[in-house]
Amino acid sequence: MATMTKKDPQIRVSHDNMKAYLFLPNPVMDTYTEREIEEALQSSNVAYGIQEDKIREVIEQQVYNREVLIAQGDEPKDGVDGYYEYKFDVNFSKKPKLCPDGSVDYWSIKMVEIVTEGQVIAVYHQAIPGEDGVDLRGKPVLAKRGRDLVPLRGKGFERSEDGLTYTSQMDGKIEMSNDRITILPVYEVHGDVDLSIGNIDFRGDVVVHGAVCSGVSVKATGTVTVDGVVEGAKIEAGKDIILRSGVMGASRAVITTRGNITAKFFEYTRVHANGSIWADVFLNCQVSCGERIMLDGKKASIVGGKVGAIQGVVVHTLGSDGEVKTHVRIGNDSSVRRRIGILRNKIEVEKANLEKIEGGLKILKDAKNDPRRTDLLRVKIRDTALLAEDMAELEKLEDQMERARGGSVRVLGHVYPGVSVEIDDLEVHVKEEQINLEFIRQMDRIIMCGL
Repeated sequence: MATMTKKDPQIRVSHDNMKAYLFLPNPVMDTYTEREIEEALQSSNVAYGIQEDKIREVIEQQVYNREVLIAQGDEPKDGVDGYYEYKFDVNFSKKPKLCPDGSVDYWSIKMVEIVTEGQVIAVYHQAIPGEDGVDLRGKPVLAKRGRDLVPLRGKGFERSEDGLTYTSQMDGKIEMSNDRITILPVYEVHGDVDLSIGNIDFRGDVVVHGAVCSGVSVKATGTVTVDGVVEGAKIEAGKDIILRSGVMGASRAVITTRGNITAKFFEYTRVHANGSIWADVFLNCQVSCGERIMLDGKKASIVGGKVGAIQGVVVHTLGSDGEVKTHVRIGNDSSVRRRIGILRNKIEVEKANLEKIEGGLKILKDAKNDPRRTDLLRVKIRDTALLAEDMAELEKLEDQMERARGGSVRVLGHVYPGVSVEIDDLEVHVKEEQINLEFIRQMDRIIMCGL
């Protein structure tokens, strides 16, 4: 008769060498000893994290034919990188929010974040270093090290002695770009700008919490934000203009910017933007725009006046049932093409003249005191500057021509008689009321396509 013997304890070590499991086959007759299990652990190179109490428990309770965790290493605790907690709005909307009822919330636009002197603008949370672990063999398992960030760069703020708190040194506008914080002065008016305040000409941003009354001007190298109504005033900005309550221009208001314009409405106003324009209504206005004009809101209409944009116009209602003369133009007229032709010819002549000057200078290179050489150098400096100006203008106009390609006038609602649409040097007049149209140029004519 064959003698039945018990099998050896089995140890399974996890692939990361952090956990060891004991499997005891049913011994049939004899029980296992702690010594046998310790020898099995040694054979599997398990030397750390052994749970002696668990081993005794398995033996005493005769836990057979299933794995039991009996050894566990110390898991590493990864560090946490340092981070900045900013106490100002870093990301804010520069476009108006469209409400569910079709209206546009012009108060949702935010171009300027203002801080006050002594205000905490950022708090730094230092990195947590992390703790190394140990595997079953007793070898260290390295934790990820938390890394500290470099101090904030910029101007207009100071850093505390412990390096954790950043505080504004002035009242002004705060902005962040490429991880650099800058606080600049802001001209802020907590009321109306009228004749008692006088004209404003400020190097920076201007924020008016009231109205801008007739007869005054507001000029800024940065952005201009006006909460109240603009009357027959002049506003000029180097960046964007936001007019939350619109313009009642009385044919005297002039709004000009190198950036974008956002306004609730314009009435009897001259408007120019190098960028794009967002509004709800243009009523008898003279408008020019370097990019796109987008009419959003409940009315989203252009009634009367002349409205032009280089890249395109999107509007809901164009004209009125009273057949008010309304002119919309996109693209470039023939004067732009003529100017490009003139500049190209002029640049060729200027380059040829500079080549002649260079030839003359080579002949006179050794005659340093010759007055002819001095005159040629003077002419070269002048003509080089003129060439640079002409080339810059040509590049700008060619870019303008390229941006106008594929432009259209999209009307998402009604188009009324009295409306004329001009694309480049072509023009079409609307004679019957229509809806949902797109005016596009096709070869040498303008066609009206249904949307």
